[in-house]
Amino acid sequence: MLKNPPGVPFCRQSTPSPGPPRLMKTPAAVHPLPQGGEGKIANGLAVAGFISCLAALLLCAGCSHSTIPPEPPPPRGIVDLDETGWERTRAQQRGRVLLVNFWATWCDPCREEFPDLVRLYNTYRSRGLSVVAISMDEPESRPAIEQFLNTQGATFGSYRQHFKDFEALVNSINPRWGGAIPATFLYDREGRLVESWEGATPFEEFETAVKPLLP
Repeated sequence: MLKNPPGVPFCRQSTPSPGPPRLMKTPAAVHPLPQGGEGKIANGLAVAGFISCLAALLLCAGCSHSTIPPEPPPPRGIVDLDETGWERTRAQQRGRVLLVNFWATWCDPCREEFPDLVRLYNTYRSRGLSVVAISMDEPESRPAIEQFLNTQGATFGSYRQHFKDFEALVNSINPRWGGAIPATFLYDREGRLVESWEGATPFEEFETAVKPLLP
């Protein structure tokens, strides 16, 4: 669903479901404990179980972030992005949560929204969030794009659109997107589109959608 709340400014231009519950299996035959040994055996099993659980927790704490693929290095400068580059960029981010923002320097709502994108990226980058910004500016606006990104302190991947058929791209991303900007699209770690926004969106709404997708 493409979200565009009433009154939200924008510019015009040409969770995996949980699996079934795990069942505890009961052995076909259970041998009774010898008389008098129940307490010692039970205590021993409890201690062993506690140690096993503790070890598992420590192991998970140490390896949870190691399963996050490293973030691909951003391009140097503002790189033109065509349809092939778009598919390659998405593929490179597989395994990470990806937020893609279409914007332009001449779009006031885009400029107003951008600090929240930078804040979101800086907050959740280490937990597996990637952000990619795609400018809809003309080629002669490249210096303005770079200046704006430097002013914002944006260090994530930034591109300038060079699509041969922008309408086809729009339909391939979300047919309900009318092509207005800012437009933001959220992909999960499997590369599936899970949320879309058209118009300026606050940090809190982005955060609410992103956090459940992070490992």
